[in-house]
Amino acid sequence: MKIAILYGSSHGKTSKVVAETVQHLNMPVDVFDVRLIGSSSELVDYDLFIFFSPTYGDEELQSDMEEFLLRCELSLAGKHFAICELGSYYGYEDFSFGAMRILRKHLLQWNGCELCEPLSLDSFPRTNREHLLNWVDYLKGQINEHFRFCNA
Repeated sequence: MKIAILYGSSHGKTSKVVAETVQHLNMPVDVFDVRLIGSSSELVDYDLFIFFSPTYGDEELQSDMEEFLLRCELSLAGKHFAICELGSYYGYEDFSFGAMRILRKHLLQWNGCELCEPLSLDSFPRTNREHLLNWVDYLKGQINEHFRFCNA
């Protein structure tokens, strides 16, 4: 099984969250800044895609992630995905307004299968590290359960 982490980051906060995720995930992954991906052919060998994207405003993707979704249509048939959106959620009771909704729509249209519940990570004024690490542990469990079962 091959895992790809794809992220967009304008100010560096998302790339830091990705680095912490890779460290805590403790399994082989390849990390891609979506700004540097030339075409979807670079991603055909992966079985699981973990997307990280900040949300700007209400339902606004980070610009590199938006451009990636428009230029690189992935064939995700038989493949899985997970999503972590970052943003400021103070005062919001409903998190369905963010990057996750847009990403999920594209990934499902590309025939991907969602591996686990997404994470809406409060990252302003600082990142909720405990929430992130709990989700990464949950993600690891889902990866181990699903791919161990599939590879048996």
